[in-house]
Amino acid sequence: MRVFERAIRRAEIPICMSQGFNPRPKMSFPTALALGIEGVDEIVDLELSHWIAPQKILEHLQGHLPPDLKITSVEPVALKSHSKVEELVYRIEGRPLKKITEKEITGFLAKKEFRVSRDKKGRRKLLNIRSSIVSITQEDDVLLLRLRPAIEGTARPDEVLEALGLRMDVDTTLRITRSAVRLSL
Repeated sequence: MRVFERAIRRAEIPICMSQGFNPRPKMSFPTALALGIEGVDEIVDLELSHWIAPQKILEHLQGHLPPDLKITSVEPVALKSHSKVEELVYRIEGRPLKKITEKEITGFLAKKEFRVSRDKKGRRKLLNIRSSIVSITQEDDVLLLRLRPAIEGTARPDEVLEALGLRMDVDTTLRITRSAVRLSL
C-alpha cells in the first residue's frame, strides 16, 4: 500500500484524498492478500480527482515503482459502479509430503458442506467454506483452486489444503500464488 502511495505521489497522479486529520489517498485493493501468499495479478482501485488517460497513468506510475512490480493494464471504471470480486484463482505448487488423489478431490467436491473454525473478534465461529469453492484441479505438481466470495465466508487456500489432508506448517515446500482476481463490473 505504501509503495503505491509513494509512487502515485511521485508520479503526480491526481488522486482524491480522504477527509479528516490524516488524509490518505483514495485507493483500495478489492481483496486483501494473506501473509505468505504471492499475488501476480492483483487489482488496485484508484479514485482520481480529474480525468487522466489510462495509458498516461500506466507510463507515469510504472516509472516510479520498483523494477519487480509491473502494471499490466489500467482501465477506467465509472465512479458509481462498485466492482465486485467474482472469482479468485490460486495456484499451489511444490511437492507435498502426501500426494492428493483425484478420488480425494472428487470426494471433497461432492460434499455439500465443509465447516472450519475461525476466530473472529475473540469469538470462535464455524463457517461452511464448501459453498465458496468453485473447483479444484490438479496437474502434475500444481493444484489450482477457483474460489468465489460467499455470504458465509470465503474459503482460504490453507483451509482447502487442510480439508484435503495437507498442512502448511508441515508441507513447507508448498508455494501459494494468487494468479487471478476476476471482477464483475
